[in-house]
Amino acid sequence: MQILTLFSDSPVLQVSEIAEKMDQPRSTAYRYVAALKANHLVEEFDEGPGYRLGPKILELAASMSRRPLRDVAKPYMARIGRETGETVILHALRDRVGVCLEKVDGNRTLRVSFDRGDAYPLHASATGKAIIAHLDLKEQKKIFKNIGLESFTPTTLTDPKVLEEEFEKIRERGYAESEGELIEGTRGIAAPIFSFSGRVVASIGVSVPRHRGKGDDRDLLIRLITEAAEQITQELSSQEAEPTYTKRFRRSHQA
Repeated sequence: MQILTLFSDSPVLQVSEIAEKMDQPRSTAYRYVAALKANHLVEEFDEGPGYRLGPKILELAASMSRRPLRDVAKPYMARIGRETGETVILHALRDRVGVCLEKVDGNRTLRVSFDRGDAYPLHASATGKAIIAHLDLKEQKKIFKNIGLESFTPTTLTDPKVLEEEFEKIRERGYAESEGELIEGTRGIAAPIFSFSGRVVASIGVSVPRHRGKGDDRDLLIRLITEAAEQITQELSSQEAEPTYTKRFRRSHQA
């Protein structure tokens, strides 16, 4: 960290200069610089001897201007909760399983309960299927190999071919549904959330008693959830615009 701060005064430094400023042997300074270089925090200067800050610094700087996904999503989740009375969850992929990142409780007496941090099988929930349907085939196979395709209820989909057909439908219509596949008597509806690069990063959805997931109630939930997913995606994408200081840093590297 001390080496990195040296670059605020000198944009290009040689190892001998770093060793002198740090009061360390040159061999020690070189090992530190090699570690920073391996992690893309510094890079060799193209126009002469020495090192300058690397591309990883761009990523770190840009991340300071971004709001966390949960903070972006929560107002949209709260709005769905107010309009429907249902509990809304934000679901993400962590270590090849689905995890509840955030929830907004509804005011219905009978509701499906969730807790932040709870893990769910991706193939047996609408929120999980909304994510995995948009991963590439190689990633899907890794996940299935890691967690298996366990059956939780009579309606759980465990045939890979049937799941592939289900994922294609999800991609075409823009949302996922589950029919008591994890908890009998429930219906899940969820839509994917994407990053600026187009990679799926999460999903937003609800799980409701089956009788509240039919007809007009179902249509309303689908509309609200897909709209919220699109709006969260747009807000996340707008955060990807580079701040002025990041643009200056990038231009200096391209000069």
